[in-house]
Amino acid sequence: MNTTKLTGEEGKFISSAQAAEFTGRFHEKKKKEGQKPGTYVEAQFYGNKQLQKLMKKDGCVGLRFYFGVSEDRELADHVVVVAVDADGKDLTRTRVGLKDMPAGDDDALAGGPCCPHNCNP
Repeated sequence: MNTTKLTGEEGKFISSAQAAEFTGRFHEKKKKEGQKPGTYVEAQFYGNKQLQKLMKKDGCVGLRFYFGVSEDRELADHVVVVAVDADGKDLTRTRVGLKDMPAGDDDALAGGPCCPHNCNP
């Protein structure tokens, strides 16, 4: 178990050239897997107001992005975003041990518009 506290400074900025290399390798991987462009999720957009709502949760030092699969969409792969505290714990009611409390509708963020259908890179 990692005991390092999170500070909110995790991650690093990269150049647009490096970002293009990362995404290019992703597309090459999908192509090798036999997937055609336009048939898989390339990116997903989330509005700053929605992200700020997660960031305002008590104890939040950052966000964690989970990869998930939806059953009800043409492009099934999705990103699920949750707030995280300094101990690295997800700030969701179902994961912090409040077993008698129902899960809230604002525990995680999902359903942002997906690229390739809703993007203009």
